[in-house]
Amino acid sequence: MGHVRLLLVASLAAFGLIVPGSVGARGAVTQPLIAAVGSATSPDAYQISLKDSTGAAVTHVDTGQYTITVHDYATLHNFHLSGPGVDQATGVETTANTTWNVSFTDGTYRFKCDAHPTLMRGSFTSGTVTAPPAVKKLVAQVGPKATISLKTAAGARVKQLTAGAYSIKVKDLTKSDNFHLTAAGVNKKTGVKFRGTLTWKVNFAAGKGTYRSDAHKRLRGSFRVVAASS
Repeated sequence: MGHVRLLLVASLAAFGLIVPGSVGARGAVTQPLIAAVGSATSPDAYQISLKDSTGAAVTHVDTGQYTITVHDYATLHNFHLSGPGVDQATGVETTANTTWNVSFTDGTYRFKCDAHPTLMRGSFTSGTVTAPPAVKKLVAQVGPKATISLKTAAGARVKQLTAGAYSIKVKDLTKSDNFHLTAAGVNKKTGVKFRGTLTWKVNFAAGKGTYRSDAHKRLRGSFRVVAASS
């Protein structure tokens, strides 16, 4: 029976019906990928990659089984792949040439060097991935002179917001006042003597929100946060 199966696989491959992967023990097609950290000519180079069989960088794959050939040339770096159902890594201080058999499902996968995660990293998606909702932008400003405001990115004064994630660009243009924002689960402020621009990431829940100067209480404003419709 085994000879018959091997003959069938060989026949299908000859006619181009099995490409470019190989057939696993249960008949599933596995697809090849190549992971590398460092290089053969510069083992400890700060480079990391995951490519397909054509040499193209992997940005998206179909769900399914994959065979990853890992070339870890480095003794300063490693290759660490993680995501839904997958967590594989080589050692940081040792070189390695190995093969991983993995199964990718819907989601986002990331690879990095654990010793240098901000310098050496990458990611790709698999199958159907639901994008997170876009972060809405606001602009908060205090100064110049006795002024304070919270506006949308289009310049309209904020009176009502929908609950959710927001990015707030805070422009503190005076050393006489500060910008103090409070809402359900939010309490952020600049210093009265601070002058500059910064960005806050906040998540508003339903309720009342206020903003004010702690130095001059008459500089204030408020807004409502309403629950997002389901």
